[in-house]
Amino acid sequence: MKKYGDEGFIRMLQEGQERARNTDIQKGSVLAGEQELLFQEREIFKNQMWMWLPQNFTLLGKEFVKMKYPSENRPDLIYSNPETTVNVCFLQKQEKLAAGQEAQVRDYLGHIVHNLYPGCGILDKDCVKAGENEAAWMDFLAPAMDSYVYNMMYITSFKGRLLMGTCNCPESDREDWKDLFVQMIATIRTA
Repeated sequence: MKKYGDEGFIRMLQEGQERARNTDIQKGSVLAGEQELLFQEREIFKNQMWMWLPQNFTLLGKEFVKMKYPSENRPDLIYSNPETTVNVCFLQKQEKLAAGQEAQVRDYLGHIVHNLYPGCGILDKDCVKAGENEAAWMDFLAPAMDSYVYNMMYITSFKGRLLMGTCNCPESDREDWKDLFVQMIATIRTA
């Protein structure tokens, strides 16, 4: 095969375009795999809490929620992509949560996750500033019917009470979504 000098130049241009691609959900479209997504701030709890989510995410209907989350301890709200493979869930709890306790509660829940899925374990954990609060997150894999689901669980204070959230996607998409999930958590804003 004959080589021309242009292949190296074209490869260099493509690599430059990859580095220049937007990765900030608040500054235009971003890629998740091959899919281009636009994010916007969405009202989660009426006049109380907002978060940046992909524009094409919608609330799952009650009947579909019951099928997807059969446990009675299901999230209060679930936003999902059109294929219902990527989800962002919210669960308001009655337990009080003081500022600075987020990481402690996350670590406690991490022990529960480890006991539920001993072969999986916690992959990573950190804290991010989320509006005026801190959100502590951890990620892990959980078994599904024929594969694994990547989960990022986060804990934050909402009106002095515990707010738990989970972002999840198929394990095969976790590299595409992990940073996007962290950015979404960091956009939580409360009134």
